[in-house]
Amino acid sequence: MKLSSWGVLAFVGSLIFSLLFIKNWETKMDAQKLSRTKLPHHSDLDVDPNLKLVSERSPYMRSER
Repeated sequence: MKLSSWGVLAFVGSLIFSLLFIKNWETKMDAQKLSRTKLPHHSDLDVDPNLKLVSERSPYMRSER
């Protein structure tokens, strides 16, 4: 191969490396941005204030009413 062929090969290789490096950096930045994002906590009890909590020991769950 001639010297110009090596130059073209080096240019193409560095171009591919740069593109992959930038894409990897963008992916890491997006992951960090997502990890800092706080989602609001929504409780089902906030939807309807008339809802009552029911447990096993609750009179609403007993079969011997």
